[in-house]
Amino acid sequence: MPRHRQYPTNAARQWAYRQRERRRTGAPDVVCSELGLCTLFCSRWEPLYTLLPRRSAVVADPPYQAGYDYTKARRRPSQWDRNFVGATADFDPAPWLSFPEVILFGADHYHERLPRGGSWLCWDKLAGTTPADFAPCEWAWISKDLPPQFVPHLWRGGQRAGEENIARLPVKHHPAQKPLAVLQRCVQLITPGLVILDPFMGSGSTLVACVREGRPCIGIEMDPAYYAIACARVQAELQARPG
Repeated sequence: MPRHRQYPTNAARQWAYRQRERRRTGAPDVVCSELGLCTLFCSRWEPLYTLLPRRSAVVADPPYQAGYDYTKARRRPSQWDRNFVGATADFDPAPWLSFPEVILFGADHYHERLPRGGSWLCWDKLAGTTPADFAPCEWAWISKDLPPQFVPHLWRGGQRAGEENIARLPVKHHPAQKPLAVLQRCVQLITPGLVILDPFMGSGSTLVACVREGRPCIGIEMDPAYYAIACARVQAELQARPG
């Protein structure tokens, strides 16, 4: 059977050029890994912002004040000994609204800072099961004018559908981890030819979804521990894909 090879898009080539320029001009020196068509940075996003390709689509679950303490025990003791950076802070979407296309999770928590228009994606976490003390859904704002998107995928505590089922993934990679199936749906909504950017990549789920969809992508994560997990997940996904 012939093996399919991924070739960089023009946007990916432009990003590679900017990376060479970054090194040549002595721009901020941060930890960077290039895995397939994925570029991962261990850094805050601010030093890299002006270097990001403008032909990018932002797909991210940014940190925002949701009034939730991930270290607090619920039905069982929490696996987390700390909240991720930004979990108790307000999120300002303004820096990302200049990009051609944007999908931001948790947008109902900062909707007053978003422009008029666009559309919404509803991730139904109950997926037909009975209500519980977990959030029944999560909303993502889409800058494109699309029909409302509805994605049912079970994700309520220890009950998780698909490959993140608790039998396959007993311990989540990140407190705010999203299902790959939901993120793949988001990636599919992005116009072909755009580099996909996740400036708050956490454990790298958006980038894994991009690998599955054959899309060039950039991820930025400031926490070295989560950055290492993201790199390992992307590398494992690349090894599982045909070359």
